[in-house]
Amino acid sequence: MKLFATDYDGTLKVDGTIQEKDLLSIYQWKAKGNLFVIDTGRSMESILEQVQLYKLPVDYFVTNNGGMAFDASQKEIFSTYLDPVMAIDIMYIAKMVGGIVSYVVNDGFYRHRIIVDDQLEEKRYPNLAPDITEAQLHAQGKYAQIVLSMASKEQALQLEKRINDHFADQIVAYANQYVVDVVPKNISKATGIARICALHHIDKNNIYTIGDGNNDIPLITFSPHGAAVDWASEEVKNQASQVVGSIAELLGGE
Repeated sequence: MKLFATDYDGTLKVDGTIQEKDLLSIYQWKAKGNLFVIDTGRSMESILEQVQLYKLPVDYFVTNNGGMAFDASQKEIFSTYLDPVMAIDIMYIAKMVGGIVSYVVNDGFYRHRIIVDDQLEEKRYPNLAPDITEAQLHAQGKYAQIVLSMASKEQALQLEKRINDHFADQIVAYANQYVVDVVPKNISKATGIARICALHHIDKNNIYTIGDGNNDIPLITFSPHGAAVDWASEEVKNQASQVVGSIAELLGGE
């Protein structure tokens, strides 16, 4: 048995859609008795909508940049959470730092959005309406990931550095386009994959991975068959064993 794990946004879903040839290659991969995993920064709630929309044959979900993992029936198989006091500190920081449009807090499955500056254009979550108050969110006490939505990519990179410098002993922040994902320390997109591979006794030589962003580097380097898409940055491509133009190209030889 082999395992293929892909990032979602910017890798499997590109320019608002999934290529037919990539979808077909995944079905062919599955038909050979292999596992298919989506490894994403999204919440389970969010990625599940996409899976149902495109009818993706997913065996496992790794969400929150590696902080959570679920099987095909949505049963939780791995979870990590931020320290609640520190998480609320980050929410307060979000209200004070310029360039933050909104922040989205993930409780492990569902996500909740708080608008910070309604005068800025929302690039990442234009259709996600707030569903609870900030006070209710603070009372919740369970935070798997915080996503800070920025007005520009440059501001996202600046905030990533600021958060990592200030909270380096507890969390990791990943800039990804217009957002900054905040997850617990020592958690990455490789974490959930390692758990799934251990569950099925899959050797690393039988693992294939692919991504496009800096937060995908742990996923890419986890496997000797780790690939980057050819539109990834040079930093990401330099970490990959190969650079490909599509998922179909990566899986085509199998």
